[in-house]
Amino acid sequence: MPARCPALLVLPALLAAPAAAQSPPATELDTVQVQVERYDARRDDGATRIVFDAGALRQYGDTALLDALKRLPGVSVVPGAPGRPGGITLRGLGNGYTQILINGQKAPLGFDLDSLSPDMVEKVEILRAPTADVRGEAIAGTLNIVLVSGAERDTDTVTANWSVNNGRSTPSVSWQRSRRSDGHSHTITTTATRRAFLVEEVATETVIDATGQPTALRQSALRASGTREALVVTPSLELTFDNTDTLALQAYIDASRFQRHIDIDWDTQLGEPLLHTQYQQQTRIDLIQANGSAEWTHALDAGGSFSSKLALGGNHERYRYREQGQDAQGQQNLDDHTDARLNVRNANSTGKWALPSRGRHTLQLGWEASLDQRDEERVQLLRPIAGLPGSISDLSFDAQVDRLAVYAQDDIEISPRWSLYLGTRWEHISTRSSGSGFDSIRQTDSVLSPILQSRWKLPGKGDRQLRLALTRTYKSPTLGSLIPRPYTSTNNRPLNPDEQGNPALRPELASGVDLAYEVQRKDGVQWSIGGYARRIRDVVLTDTTLRNGRWVATPRNGGSARSWGVEMDAKAPLDAVIADAPDITLRANATYNASRVDEVPGPDNRLDGQLRFTGSLGADYRIDPRWSTGASYTWRSGDATRVSTWQTDLEGWNRELDVYVVRAFGPRNKVRFSVGNLLHPDTTSGQRLSDDTGTQTLQRERRITPTWRLQWEFSL
Repeated sequence: MPARCPALLVLPALLAAPAAAQSPPATELDTVQVQVERYDARRDDGATRIVFDAGALRQYGDTALLDALKRLPGVSVVPGAPGRPGGITLRGLGNGYTQILINGQKAPLGFDLDSLSPDMVEKVEILRAPTADVRGEAIAGTLNIVLVSGAERDTDTVTANWSVNNGRSTPSVSWQRSRRSDGHSHTITTTATRRAFLVEEVATETVIDATGQPTALRQSALRASGTREALVVTPSLELTFDNTDTLALQAYIDASRFQRHIDIDWDTQLGEPLLHTQYQQQTRIDLIQANGSAEWTHALDAGGSFSSKLALGGNHERYRYREQGQDAQGQQNLDDHTDARLNVRNANSTGKWALPSRGRHTLQLGWEASLDQRDEERVQLLRPIAGLPGSISDLSFDAQVDRLAVYAQDDIEISPRWSLYLGTRWEHISTRSSGSGFDSIRQTDSVLSPILQSRWKLPGKGDRQLRLALTRTYKSPTLGSLIPRPYTSTNNRPLNPDEQGNPALRPELASGVDLAYEVQRKDGVQWSIGGYARRIRDVVLTDTTLRNGRWVATPRNGGSARSWGVEMDAKAPLDAVIADAPDITLRANATYNASRVDEVPGPDNRLDGQLRFTGSLGADYRIDPRWSTGASYTWRSGDATRVSTWQTDLEGWNRELDVYVVRAFGPRNKVRFSVGNLLHPDTTSGQRLSDDTGTQTLQRERRITPTWRLQWEFSL
C-alpha cells in the first residue's frame, strides 16, 4: 500500500439467517489491525528533502532561530559583525552559495533573519539538490523556513524566556493562539523581545618588510554593546470552501530598533600610528517590515489541481550613524554624520498546474514572477575638524530587479523500487539601477537549469535506498556588489579597504552531482552517507588596489572552481542498539568540504569563506514523563583560505556545547533550563596580505561567554 494513501479497512460481512433457530453457532474472529507508515519526506519523496519539525527546533529553548539551526546536519552559523547575527551556510559555503527561502520563496530584500524565533516556525526543510519549482540560486543547497500556518486543534500557548550572556539580559515572551472548525482554521503568533549584547575583541596587526624586518606592530581593543528590541506578529488563516477549494492567507509584521555603541582603541608600539588611534561609533536602525501572501488551490474536475499565490511586502528602514575619532595626541580629527533612509518593495506571483496522473507520470507546470524595488537616500557629512576641511556626499541610489521563471517537472514511478524526477527551469533576471556618482546600470541574465534526481529502493526490507542527482544551479550577484558606490572604511589600509561594487559582474554557474546511500529502519534508526561535487565557472573574486590614495576592494569574475565533499548524518534510539536501554536518542552528523579556485595559486585556494569540517553530536534522554534532558556538541573547522594571489583569510576552530533540562508539570505546563556555548572558547579570525613588499597580518580574538536560559511554557 503506498505510504501516502489513507488506510483502507476491510471488515468481514456477517450474514444472519432468516430464523434465529437456524443460525449457525457464533464464530469469534481475531482482531485485525492495519498499520500505515507515516509519510516521511526524506524516505518517500522522489527528490531529496530533509524535514525538521518544530519540536526539534525548540528543544533547547533558543530565543533566535539561528541558534537552533546550527544543530541540523550540514548547517553552520558563522559569526557576524559585533551585535549582528551570523550567516547560514550549507556544506560550509556562505556568501550567497546557500539559498534561504521563507515559505518556499526567496527571502525579500532587506529581510532580517534575526527577527525569527523557533516559536514562529512550523518546520525547516534542507534541499541538498534543487527542484524545478524553487529558485535555482542554490549551489550549496537550499534551506526553506516554513512559518506556522493554520491549526490542527484549539490551543493557547504562552512562552516566556530569560537569557543572560556576558552580563546582558534577553527577555522575551511569545503568545500563540490557534483555532480550528469546519472549513476554517487560524493561528496568530506574537513575540516581543529585547536582546542586550556585549562583544569584546582584541586584535594584533604586524607588518614585516621584504627583508624580514618588522616595521609596524599595533594592538587594538574593541568593545561593542547595545540592544535590539522587536515586536513580531505572524497571523495566518486557512479556509476550505464547499467545492473543496482552499484559500490560505499569511502575514509577517516586524517592528524593531537596533542600537549599538562601539569603542576602538589602537596602541602603536612600532611604526607610524594610525590616523585615528581612538574612535567611537554609534549606530541606530529603526526597521518596519511587513509581508503578506494569499494562496488559492482548486481541484480540477478531470483530476489534478491548480494553485496560485500572490505575495506583497516591503520594509522601511531609517539608519543613523555617528563616528568620532582622535589622533595619537588625543585631539579629535574625525566627525562623521551619516543618515540614510531605505525603502524596499517586493511582489511575487507563482502558479502551479498539477496535471492528472497519467500512468506512472505526475507532471507539473508552473511559473514565478517577482519584482523587487529598492531606493536608498544616504547622506554623509564629514565636519571640519582640527584644520581638516569638511565634506558632504550624496550616495543615494535606486534599483529594480525583475525575475521571470517557468518550469516543468515530472515524478515518474518506473517500478515499485525505482522512481525518477525530471525537471527544468528557465529564469530571466533583469537588474536596473541609477544614482548619484555613477552611470545607470542595466544588466540582463538568463539561466536554464535542467535537473535529474533518481531514487532506487534496494532489495530486502525496503529500508535502504540510493539517491542520485544531476543539477545545474547558479549564484547571482547581490545588488550591493553591482553598485559602483564606495563604502569608506576608518583607518583605510590594505587590510581594511573601502568596498565598491562592479556593475559588470555575471552570475556564477555550477554543474553538480549528488550521491547518497540512506537507511530508514522501522525501529527508528536513520543514517545516510553521501558525497557531492560542483564545477563552477565565472567565480567571483575580490581585488584590493590603491586608487587615488585609498585602498579599495572590488569584486570581479575570475575563472572556474571545483567544490566537493562527503557528508554523513545519523539518528537512532539507544534501545535499537542495546536491549532494554534507557529512552535515549542519539544524533550525529559530519561534513567534509573542499574546493579549488583555478585562478588563485595554492595552497589553500578554496572558495571564499568555505569551512573544511562541520559537524555535531547530540543525545536526548527522556528520564520519565516529567523529566528529560539532552546535550549537543557542534564544531566547525578553522582554516586559512587564500582568496586572491596576495590575500589569505584566517579563521579559527569553533566548538560549542549546549545542554538542557525540562521539567513537565502536567501536559500543559513545563519549565526548561538550558546553557548555550558551555565551553565558551574564544574565537579567532584575521587576514594576511603578502606581496613583494612584505607581509601584513591582522589577527583578532573575540571573547565568548556562555548563554544561560530559563523558559516557561504554559498551554491554556
